[in-house]
Amino acid sequence: MWLRRKSNTPLGNDNGYVPLTCLPEGTKAVVTHTSGGLGVVRRLSEMGLTPGCEITLKRKCSFRGPIEIEVRGVALALGYGLSAQILVQPLEGKPN
Repeated sequence: MWLRRKSNTPLGNDNGYVPLTCLPEGTKAVVTHTSGGLGVVRRLSEMGLTPGCEITLKRKCSFRGPIEIEVRGVALALGYGLSAQILVQPLEGKPN
């Protein structure tokens, strides 16, 4: 079960992978893998969210609203449920 802390530090697992929804705004991360059915994985791949690509979390809306990210120079808005299926590894350094 994934939980979000009240502070801006992400909650991770033993491998350091966290769902995209657990990152604070302005954090850069690398996509490690996605979970879900074939359609979900295919759609995310079509949007450029493939393992190894770097993303920046731009904005999170309240009440589990959409999440805005930047991937390959393009801004994308993803739903909360879809974002929870994307596991990322945060990059070192402070959020922008």
